[in-house]
Amino acid sequence: MTVFLALRNLMLQRRRYTMIAVAIACGFALITVISGASGGAMAAIRAKAARYFAGAVSVTGYSPSGVQRISDPDPLVELLASGLDGARSVSKRTIYYRTDAEVFFGGESIRQRRLVGVDFSRETAEFSDMDFTQGGADAMAGPDGARGVLISASAAELLGARLGDRVELFLTTDKGQYNTASLVVRGVFAETSLFGYVAYVRNEDLNELLGRPVGSATDIAVYAEPGTDLASLAREAHRLASGARDTMPLAADRDERQEALRAKRSGDVLVVMSLDSQLAQIADIMDAFMAVTYFVLAVFVLIVMVGILNTYRVIVYERTKEIGTMRALGMGRGAVVRLFTFEAAALALASSVAGLAIGLALLRALGFVDLGAIPAAGMFTSRGRLVYSLGTAQTLMNLAAMVLAVSLAALGPARSAGSIRPADAMRAEG
Repeated sequence: MTVFLALRNLMLQRRRYTMIAVAIACGFALITVISGASGGAMAAIRAKAARYFAGAVSVTGYSPSGVQRISDPDPLVELLASGLDGARSVSKRTIYYRTDAEVFFGGESIRQRRLVGVDFSRETAEFSDMDFTQGGADAMAGPDGARGVLISASAAELLGARLGDRVELFLTTDKGQYNTASLVVRGVFAETSLFGYVAYVRNEDLNELLGRPVGSATDIAVYAEPGTDLASLAREAHRLASGARDTMPLAADRDERQEALRAKRSGDVLVVMSLDSQLAQIADIMDAFMAVTYFVLAVFVLIVMVGILNTYRVIVYERTKEIGTMRALGMGRGAVVRLFTFEAAALALASSVAGLAIGLALLRALGFVDLGAIPAAGMFTSRGRLVYSLGTAQTLMNLAAMVLAVSLAALGPARSAGSIRPADAMRAEG
């Protein structure tokens, strides 16, 4: 009965609640935009990191001397591809970890942080959201991709190279000999400095330049389906790898991995790491980003609560005679408190749903704005544009938080309403 009366009062006195409904809707719209934008920013960072660190879960091979290699990687690739639930793709990579790789063109040169040999027949889709200013990864998958290279926009600008130009790549073979190769630029991509200064070539081409068998690999990249728990995926990959090869225990971060690798070993060993473990060293940046996000959300909720508190005080005053009538008809203090609290909760829920629709519309609109000219925006955007990520659990949590905040803000005035005596209410003016 109390819930019915609360809904009926909301409909009958909707004019009184218009301003408070608008405030809640605007507040929840802002919360939706901030939550969606921050979630999208984190998703963009993780997507860039996955390309850089060899997937959401990486399997890296090490020899006793510390050289990265996976002996006979193809059976391991097939094992992981067939045995991992939640894996979108599994492919082998050869990563050149030395720091002497350079690209030359037109009398200029630029050193690369790393060279990545990619099996583009399996990984082309993973490069689909990469921000290419010229060309693309599709050209690397076909026959024309042989002796091709994808370089960053910063490298292309410094070298003066464009799509189709032939650049020279310098590196050192596994035997310590200098080697060079003439590669055709098949794509130029815009990437942030955090995951930049990297060039992508075909896996077989890089192996040949290093003097390795064409089918060799240093890493196996496992990309995850959206929503997959990476820790669980890493544990399952570790279980499968351990059953086939000598595999180290899962490492919490890169420092822990290096510490374990210093131990004496008699043969090749595999190391399985999730993307979260790879990113542990920059976790402070990500944690600070999320802390600022939650702080802003808390401030918005607090502002809404203050507004609700003051508005409900006015509403209770204006409805003094109505409250007195209900008390005179036998409604107890607790029932009056519940009545106003349910009104506030219902109003918060309806207004928040409206705010959610407004927030989603704003996020879609912001997705059409090109942010590429803003410094460092490339770290948080995809192809220069904002993407948003707002899961069902996050949305329900935001709704629950808003309804609870509004209910708590209305609780004080509701208690004041419950303490009004019928005789005093009937003598009140208005």
